[in-house]
Amino acid sequence: MMAWPAERVLAYGRFGILATVLLLPALEAPLPLVGALLPGQTAVAMGGLLAWHGRVPVVAALVTAVVGAVLGNVAGYAVGRRFSARLLARVPADGRRRRSTDRALGLIERRGGSAVFVGRFTAVLRTLVPTLCGATRMPLRRYLAWSVVSSVVGAPAFVLIGYVMGPAGPG
Repeated sequence: MMAWPAERVLAYGRFGILATVLLLPALEAPLPLVGALLPGQTAVAMGGLLAWHGRVPVVAALVTAVVGAVLGNVAGYAVGRRFSARLLARVPADGRRRRSTDRALGLIERRGGSAVFVGRFTAVLRTLVPTLCGATRMPLRRYLAWSVVSSVVGAPAFVLIGYVMGPAGPG
């Protein structure tokens, strides 16, 4: 799964690798289509894999991954905060989708911090939780605290997964 993107990004050297490790997680929440096509965690793990091969310093991959994760969460939160009325107006007023949306928003309101933390480790939630937190108007300070904690735990975990996979991957 990582061979194709790793081979492509190698053409751009260290800058290209670190830009990918930063930008894909940063774009995942505000632009969910990007995250669906190439998840940010794949880029983060690829950064670890290429760090094992000596293409980038492992510390640079770790720091870049954390910064990208926090930026993506903040951007997703901003999208939810800014466009919540428009986004929620598009959900049909009756039916299953409205009930599911209301349940998700209620869950964020009740368990916002833990949802942010768990969302960092779950593909679909990683994309949706930041936007839902913004839509429910979770206090920004609380959101940032949970976002930073979850990013500092989650991003290095995926870099290290890639680093451990290093011997098996392209380099």
